[in-house]
Amino acid sequence: MVKNFLKRTLCIALSFAMMTGTVMVGAKTKTESIHSKLPAITASQRVRAKQAKASAAAVQLNATNVYTLSDFDTLSNKWQANQEMMLYQGYSDANEYVKVGTVRVGIDGTVVIPYATNVAGVDGGRLKLCYDGNPAMTLSQTNNGKVIWAGAVKAGTYALYLETACENANTPVVAAFGAAVISSQNNRTFGGNNVIASASTGAATYQQFKVAKRGVAAIAVYKENSAGNVSSVTYSVQKLSGKTWKTVATGLSGVAKNNYVVTTGLAAGTYRVVANAASGEILYFINANQKASDSYGTSKKKAKEIKRKKSKKQVFLSNESTSKTHWYKIKVKKTGMTYIDITGLGNKSKISVTVTGAARLKNKTISKGFRIYGKAKKGTYYIKIKKGSKGTSGYQVKYTK
Repeated sequence: MVKNFLKRTLCIALSFAMMTGTVMVGAKTKTESIHSKLPAITASQRVRAKQAKASAAAVQLNATNVYTLSDFDTLSNKWQANQEMMLYQGYSDANEYVKVGTVRVGIDGTVVIPYATNVAGVDGGRLKLCYDGNPAMTLSQTNNGKVIWAGAVKAGTYALYLETACENANTPVVAAFGAAVISSQNNRTFGGNNVIASASTGAATYQQFKVAKRGVAAIAVYKENSAGNVSSVTYSVQKLSGKTWKTVATGLSGVAKNNYVVTTGLAAGTYRVVANAASGEILYFINANQKASDSYGTSKKKAKEIKRKKSKKQVFLSNESTSKTHWYKIKVKKTGMTYIDITGLGNKSKISVTVTGAARLKNKTISKGFRIYGKAKKGTYYIKIKKGSKGTSGYQVKYTK
C-alpha cells in the first residue's frame, strides 16, 4: 500500500516582538516536506500508469516537472493512486548490472526518485542513477535504499541500474519507481498561495515577489535536504531599481523549529530574495504581505488624527534611519479613561512610543502588544512613534476609547 504523504504540515506563524512584549499576528502560511510526500513503493504493488509488460527491456519514465508546492501535491496524489510510476520485470545475465529503466529529465534541477526493488525474491536491492546509460558513470547522489536524491542535474536522459551486479543468469528482478525534478530556474514570482519550490545548484538562488503598497513583507524560506532535514537560512532582499537590483535588507535570518521567517518594511515595488544553499537542497519561498498604507505625520505639527475606535497601520522601511518618527494625535472630548493600543506588524523590531498632552498616561503589556492608558483630561494628545532598530518596525496604533 502506498502511504499517505500528507502527514507532516509546517505552519509558519509570524511572530512579532515589540518594545514590551511579543505580538502574534494571525497571518499563517503552510508548506510541507518533500519527504512527507514520498511513497512507500513496494515492488509487488500493481502499477497502472504506463506499466510495461514483463520483459528484460528497460522501461522509460519522464520525470514530472515540479515548480511549486502545489505541483508536488498533484504528483503526490497521483503516486497514491499508483500513477506516474513504472514497473520493471525482467531477468539478468551473469555478472550484470541490470538496467531497470531510463529517466528523462526535461528541466535542470534536483531529481528525486522513490523506488523499491525485489531481486531473486528478496526486497531491498538499491538502484543508482547513471549518466548515458553507463553503470560506471554514476551521478552525484544520496541514496538511502528507498529514495535517490541527485542535485544540480542537467536536462537529459539518465539510466537506473541495480547498484550491485547479479552473479547468476536469469535472476528475476522487479523494480517500481517514480521520478520528479524540482526546477532550479530563478526569477520566478511568488506570493500568496503560490509557494515556489526551488532546487539549489550551489550558487545563489533568487526568486521575485511584488509589493503593491508600502507595508511589511513577511518572507519565509523553508529548506530541505536529501535526509529530510532543515538548517538555518540566511538571505537578503533586493529591490529592482531601473534595471539594477539594489540590496535593501541584508543578513536576514530567522530560526524557529522548521520555520525561517523574516519581516522587513518595504515600499511598493519589485523585489527578490537571494538565498544560498548547498547543491540539491530544496527551498520553498513564501510571502505574506501586511499592507500598511495609512497616512502618518512627519512632525508634531503635521500629526494625523486618529478618530475614536479607529486605527492607523504603518511601517518603517528597512532602509530608513533609526531616528525616523511618525506622528499622530487623538482628541479627547471629555475627561475619562483613555486607551491607546499598539500592536506589531513586524518581527525582531523595536519602537518607542511617547504620548504627550494634558495628563500623564501609563504603559502596560497586553495580549497583542502594549497599551497606553489613564484618566485623560479633555484636550489633544500627540503620539510620537520612533523606529528603534534597524529591523522592521511595523505597527498598528488604535485609539480604543
